[in-house]
Amino acid sequence: MIDVKQPVRKSYYDLLNGAITFAGDPVPVVDDVKKLGDSSTLYVLLSNQSGADSSTFQTFDSDETIVLDIVFKSGARVNKETVDNIAGQIFSLLLPTPGVTGLTSPPGTQINCVRLKDDRYLTLTLNSSNSVVRRLLTLSMHVRQTQSPAAIPPNIQNFRNPVTSADFATETGYVNTWLKGKTFSLFLNDVPKFLNAGVDWDYNPAGGFNIFIPNFNATLNNYTIYVLLI
Repeated sequence: MIDVKQPVRKSYYDLLNGAITFAGDPVPVVDDVKKLGDSSTLYVLLSNQSGADSSTFQTFDSDETIVLDIVFKSGARVNKETVDNIAGQIFSLLLPTPGVTGLTSPPGTQINCVRLKDDRYLTLTLNSSNSVVRRLLTLSMHVRQTQSPAAIPPNIQNFRNPVTSADFATETGYVNTWLKGKTFSLFLNDVPKFLNAGVDWDYNPAGGFNIFIPNFNATLNNYTIYVLLI
């Protein structure tokens, strides 16, 4: 088992740092506190993290959360518009389309099931020198430790994670040659639950998997399945 807190934090930093701007200026993304001498009045803090173990007899897994704290300080009165602008940019980078995340899993981990768990403003703060408005985005995710020193390739040809009904070759079969010979588990997001190998599904000899769940039909129903490498 490894400590996944720093890899998770780094994945968010790598995605957001240098990619967020306001009024033509870059918005810093920092770990807990700004650097000394940084006079930025608008920034994103990688704030509180928490996690709970969800390992199995075969894998090390955990359900993790991280808080992205958007802070805007001004010498004049402020409103929520500025932090809303930054939140919008974060959402477009982090969750560009349903079921897809912009995060790249660091070596030794696989980050899946990214969701916005909570979204709130902190009460406007006024003091003698400035006013402060903050918006806190709490993201949850499932993290699997792959025990691999290499990162999961971010752009594998013809492979999306999660797999949806549109990716199935038949009513119950998903085929992808990149997965041939690899060991993985499946998480059915619609239930949600991990599927039992050999009962709910099995490996496709060509690469991929076949689903055995009664009445499962990818041509008639919409499913979202996460592939978690072991």
